[in-house]
Amino acid sequence: MFLHIGENVIIRKKDIIAIIDKETINDSKDTNKFIQNMIENGYLYTKNNENIKTYIITCIKKRDSKNRQYAKEYRLYTSNISSTALSNR
Repeated sequence: MFLHIGENVIIRKKDIIAIIDKETINDSKDTNKFIQNMIENGYLYTKNNENIKTYIITCIKKRDSKNRQYAKEYRLYTSNISSTALSNR
């Protein structure tokens, strides 16, 4: 199954680790630091900085054809849809 998070972005539901409301990030120093660290390290996949309501963290397993091992790729998405609406989809 897939989840449409707005701005013509669709992600697989099985790859989602967390759906975090922006207000929660503003209230928690640790969560805010974690999100800022992900942004600074280049994990931000969507560049939408207007009207952000939700952050979505995903982990995608990719197989390396040379080593035949799996590697994890983390991504941070932003959405202008509320976390409640995304969770209900």
